[in-house]
Amino acid sequence: MKQIMPKTEQPNEGMWFSWNNIISHSYRRLLRPENENELVEAVKSAGSLRMVGNGQSSADIAAGTPTLIDSSNYAHVVSVDEQTRRITVQSGVTLRTLIAEAEARGWTLPCLPDIDTVTVGGALATGTHGTSGGAHPLAEYMVSCRIVTADGSVREIDESDELMPAVRCSLGVLGVFSTITFQCHLLYHLRVEERAVSDLEWTASYRRWPADYDFVRIIWLPHTGYGWVVLGERIESDFPVEERTAPRYIKHRRELSKLLYKRTVRRPRFTRLANKALRRLFFSHRVVSKGTLYGATVTKARASTLELAEWAVALEKFDELFAELNRRLESADNNAYAHIPMDIRFLKGDDTWLSTAYGRDTVTVGCVTRNPEHADEYEAFDLVESLFLSYGGRPHWAKRFKAKSAELAPLWPRWNDFVRLRRTMDPEDKFLNRYLSEVFS
Repeated sequence: MKQIMPKTEQPNEGMWFSWNNIISHSYRRLLRPENENELVEAVKSAGSLRMVGNGQSSADIAAGTPTLIDSSNYAHVVSVDEQTRRITVQSGVTLRTLIAEAEARGWTLPCLPDIDTVTVGGALATGTHGTSGGAHPLAEYMVSCRIVTADGSVREIDESDELMPAVRCSLGVLGVFSTITFQCHLLYHLRVEERAVSDLEWTASYRRWPADYDFVRIIWLPHTGYGWVVLGERIESDFPVEERTAPRYIKHRRELSKLLYKRTVRRPRFTRLANKALRRLFFSHRVVSKGTLYGATVTKARASTLELAEWAVALEKFDELFAELNRRLESADNNAYAHIPMDIRFLKGDDTWLSTAYGRDTVTVGCVTRNPEHADEYEAFDLVESLFLSYGGRPHWAKRFKAKSAELAPLWPRWNDFVRLRRTMDPEDKFLNRYLSEVFS
């Protein structure tokens, strides 16, 4: 039987690169479907494939197969239900487009990730999340979806389906997201205050903040004794707020950070001096603003001069873990010095099998290097990973980590159930690349 190739195929072989050029893979076929029929044909015609969005993962999950499905043309709003406040989109839609569609109708999603350039399909598949105020990962607001399974059939899944807790965060190994329906909430506004707070103060107060505020984020400034605390309180849209903007020179923080952190490649201990200087220059003021959750808290752009890791730990273990993390980062016995910022966020427990918040209220801690080309030599990544694993911490699926199946399996109570389901739904391993084969071996 002659194989029918999708009309959207790009004939030339090529190279795929992640957002910061740290990960690259060759491919033989690049497909750009525009509708579900073309997406089905793309899946059916491929022996091994991954669907790629904007490449903003620091984990090696997006490519590495002979066939890639590029979601950039599969990025339309399908329908809007005014009565139920539900929006259905194709999986290549960016978070920016989804939120614009919602806010135009006076709606929002109550837990937005900190960047808006990710595709919703990729964000769901990897457990991307926001923070606090009873918040969950973005996937918890998906109420139904259509996925293309390994044999090319389309399966519709809603909240009554026993597969929903597995599909909500599935790394794309159960099937390819086609369309996704989100349950929106009514739009609300926040008064957001940002200021530097000593570690002694914020560690004594953070437990009560998620109950008191609708947005809580702590941008920890390691080696300085401070965190940059961001607290958002819900207000009426016409409530007067005396806003206070950041100094104009703040726009130079990224440029100066990059310059200073270049010196830390060969002299890791210089990180202490760099962080203290950056803290005094860029984290000594106070900001007060007003806006929607999206307008006031979501970053509209992110430089590619980063490499990221993120780990999640049960809320009740965070105090002990943080004290040990701080102590070990300050120790002269290693070269694990951490760049600014280390992002601390808060999630409510959920029942999504591979969610970092499965079954427990959770604190997440990010770790970055401003020298992504030297990420393999950045010892803070290894220290953070070993420490979090010792506390039962779980990695963010879209961020950098080294742990494989043997270390990951004990961290999720439903791990083995997920592995069995994956083998049932994809017996020929169509949706695995080499990296994911090691994760689910």
